[in-house]
Amino acid sequence: MRPPTPSHPVLLIPGPTEVHADVAAAATSPMIGHRGAASRALIRDVSTRVGRMIGTRAAVLPLGCSATGAMEATMRNLGTGPVLHCVNGAFSARWSAVREACGLEGDHLEVEWGEPITPAALDGALNRRRYTAVTVVHSETSTGVLNPLPTLAEVVRRHDDTLFLVDAVTSMAAVELCLDAWGVDVCFAGSQKALALPPGLTLCSVSERAVERARTAAGRGFYFDFVRHTEALGRDETPATPPLSLLYQLRAELDRIDTETPDARYERHQRLQARVEEWAAGRFDFLPRAGFRSPIVSVVRYDGFDVAATLAAMRERGWWIGAGYGQTRDRYLRIGHLGEIDEATLEDALHDLDACSVPASS
Repeated sequence: MRPPTPSHPVLLIPGPTEVHADVAAAATSPMIGHRGAASRALIRDVSTRVGRMIGTRAAVLPLGCSATGAMEATMRNLGTGPVLHCVNGAFSARWSAVREACGLEGDHLEVEWGEPITPAALDGALNRRRYTAVTVVHSETSTGVLNPLPTLAEVVRRHDDTLFLVDAVTSMAAVELCLDAWGVDVCFAGSQKALALPPGLTLCSVSERAVERARTAAGRGFYFDFVRHTEALGRDETPATPPLSLLYQLRAELDRIDTETPDARYERHQRLQARVEEWAAGRFDFLPRAGFRSPIVSVVRYDGFDVAATLAAMRERGWWIGAGYGQTRDRYLRIGHLGEIDEATLEDALHDLDACSVPASS
């Protein structure tokens, strides 16, 4: 990793995250026609490799948008009946807000911030009412909770007509995903998180079952139409102009993931999480309880210190750490350790955090 400087701080926030120099340089590759053989080869390569990494043979669509666009795509294509949103933080609540903005019907299964969605609670909700789809955020970035995706998927599979839709915005490329084995119908991630790319690209896997459901959606729109996207992907194309520079960068990052190996990458993220837990032990509490903490971002209650002043002091040393999000903003730190962050970088940041933390005024 590059050394931190005040003019170019190292990002230890839950996204955007650091981009390796080789990956950044890939964006300068020459432009190509987006309907030519070179473009088709690029799209085919990255889509196939991402699918292999996340354990699916479903179409992996390269969408030129932020992940919120994928949220809207799922609602316009698949919200053909009531949708159940599992809400345990700001981004799971956003998915519900997107549905409401689309004028579609839905309910919440909501728990307190810092708590996971449990299989028992989900089972109870699905037994009370029939839903077209269930939405879950795998790694809830606002709270640092990692929801138990495999067991939640098992619950949804008992309801044959219910699609399982997953926001893996921060977990994809940091936590093992086995989408086909688990029965996930849609899963998407933003490029600027654990994939360690600049913002602007969302990768979205869509099962055949979800595509067939989309065919029945009268209001699925144009730009995010899953039917058009999957038909285009069958030709190794996109319906509209693809973000070619980001696809070049994705290919370069996938090369880096292959070199490290996905399993080693997942283990590195777990070690980074364990190091933050070791650093905090006996001094600071985590928002999530043990067993449900995300290996992508640690949300730590910074009792006894002025969060805003501490973060400002860290920026002066060349580190950018996140404050809490929403209702936790003034009391918590969000320490991102995802993508290309290595153990030496995290160690240096924690050392400086201890050195420059500003005590709260009495």
